[in-house]
Amino acid sequence: MTGTAIDVVDVTKVFDGGQDGAVKALDGVSVEIRDNEFFTLLGPSGCGKTTLLRMIAGFEEPTSGHILLHGRPIDGLPPHKRPVNTVFQSYALFPHMSVRENIRFGLEMKGVERARADARVAEMIALVKLGGMENRKPSQLSGGQQQRVALARALASEPQVLLLDEPLSALDLKLRKEMQIELKRLQTETGITFIFVTHDQEEALTMSDRIAVMSQGEILQIGGPREIYEQPTRRFVAHFIGETNFFDGALATGLGCADGATLAVRPERIQLSAPPGPGGLAGTVETVVYVGTDTTYHVRLAEGGALITARLQNRPGAQQSFQPGDGVVVSIPAGAGHTLAD
Repeated sequence: MTGTAIDVVDVTKVFDGGQDGAVKALDGVSVEIRDNEFFTLLGPSGCGKTTLLRMIAGFEEPTSGHILLHGRPIDGLPPHKRPVNTVFQSYALFPHMSVRENIRFGLEMKGVERARADARVAEMIALVKLGGMENRKPSQLSGGQQQRVALARALASEPQVLLLDEPLSALDLKLRKEMQIELKRLQTETGITFIFVTHDQEEALTMSDRIAVMSQGEILQIGGPREIYEQPTRRFVAHFIGETNFFDGALATGLGCADGATLAVRPERIQLSAPPGPGGLAGTVETVVYVGTDTTYHVRLAEGGALITARLQNRPGAQQSFQPGDGVVVSIPAGAGHTLAD
């Protein structure tokens, strides 16, 4: 049975906001993070995800509550006494040191014997695929290569947990996607628990075993990527994870929802057809956006005037295309929507 690596128990963090008064960054957060999993804290800026990461690292202490590492409290322990390492957004490499020297630095600080440290450095260089670049300085590396050095340095001391604070945000789109796969590979190969902070939904869905969606200092939902995307429990989660159409009031009731409930439907689940269609909701296409693999249609519904989004794949045999001004019938297949409690 998989054990628990990090156990956050009813943690609250309040900062002194000066003249603005106290600021509650975390409000009674509890979460268990398992051994050997890639766990992501996902949410918008200011939701508390980085504060929680910093408390696990030891850079901040809880106002109340406790944090345990493999069942042992780590409250009050300084960062260097905790068997965790952090990879920051800025990488924080030493510019005057080579790749090899940067990776060896933490081992030297811990007094690791030279031959053992050299062997570990060589192992890390191979793990992050930087062979042949051992003697280069950070200024001679690309952004992705610098990030690999930062990862290798953090992994070299064999931490029980690796904390990653938005380490991909400074990379361009193509490199960011490549590094998403690399990070997951590294986590799988090392077997170390990774706790990853991001505001990027695609990053979270691509890499994570489980995701905690946060808002205003609280965790709203925890689950695997498919569960979070397909079965959101809160309106905020459905809205934050990808695009979502919300059907409220009379529309929701007409689509089979109980009074007061909201139906959330992803754009790719909506079907469009030319009128007269076999039931559904009448609407008019307002804009059409071609994005290569898909075409996105924004449709204004005749009843209530809501603007909804439908996304159709561009493939042979796909649904017919429409132009702005075309009348359409919007259909939602049975089981395509998910009812939200709030």
